[in-house]
Amino acid sequence: MVTTEREYVRSLRYIIEHYFPEMERGDLPQDLRGKRSVIFGNLEKLMDFHSQYFLKELESCCNHPLRVSHCFLRHQDAFGLYALYSKNKPRSDTLLASHGNSFFRNKQLKLGDKMDLASYLLKPIQRMAKYALLLKDLIKEVSEAQETELGYLRAAAEMVKFQLRHGNDLLAMDAIRDCDVNLKEQGQLVRQDEFWIWYGRKKCQRHVFLFQDLVLFSKPKRIEGGLDVYIYKHSFKTADVGMTETSGDNSLRFEVWFRRRSSKNQTYVLQASNADIKHAWTSNIARILWQQATRNKEIRNQEMVSMGVGNKPFLDIKPSDAAINDRAIDYIMKGRGNH
Repeated sequence: MVTTEREYVRSLRYIIEHYFPEMERGDLPQDLRGKRSVIFGNLEKLMDFHSQYFLKELESCCNHPLRVSHCFLRHQDAFGLYALYSKNKPRSDTLLASHGNSFFRNKQLKLGDKMDLASYLLKPIQRMAKYALLLKDLIKEVSEAQETELGYLRAAAEMVKFQLRHGNDLLAMDAIRDCDVNLKEQGQLVRQDEFWIWYGRKKCQRHVFLFQDLVLFSKPKRIEGGLDVYIYKHSFKTADVGMTETSGDNSLRFEVWFRRRSSKNQTYVLQASNADIKHAWTSNIARILWQQATRNKEIRNQEMVSMGVGNKPFLDIKPSDAAINDRAIDYIMKGRGNH
């Protein structure tokens, strides 16, 4: 991993040294002027992160390969740069294809390089895919007895997988139309997928977005020759959400239900296109519910202390009708009862 990391850093430095100055040339085509960030995205930030931090930390793990998981997990936020790079990539590709390739071709010929700029700009995407494979191989080498190391490696692999798809998720989020909710205030976008949905007697296809604090339903609209857009239909706060992990006899279905203080529970049956998607969604929703339950419990304990009630570990205040504890327990009971 260290050898290929050094090569990767060299490639990023090569782009910055040889192709960035081209953007300052007097004969730069009009359509490329002021478009450095469109063509190169946040490549400079990637270069800084890898050359100043990540490469050095990987080198320090040479004699302890299992410690590489900590290098990834320590820099979880920095790896978010890759999702932003991926999100920008289609714009970069379009601009290069229409105006940039012929201009940058001259520089490539001067350098005597077999690879064109477009190939170099693909390297960050390829590198993330390579990390995923390297971590997968490391996991295979570790025995189940090494429980702690295995846990860290799996967490690192999950983080890399998340960033690999998160760029596409962010692109899809930008394609939501007619939405009156501020999506930047709903926490991280966790995932997005298409489902068949049953609500009462109604059956329809919906593109669903799961944020940390919101579940959003949209109607996919195909646009000829362009990217799909998603017409906003409705959304619910995850604070008002409960889940049943299986629904009926179909193993691809699960239920999401919403409490609204003004009305009865509203139940939606979601059918995923495959078992992996179903498992990913139920796992993520369960995690969100538990995080909220834990947070609420801490808040209640703090309130009790401030009221002078004390902080007895087994003292539990009966939750209100819409409390998350009910939802989390219901998810566990129903989900496990159906296995």
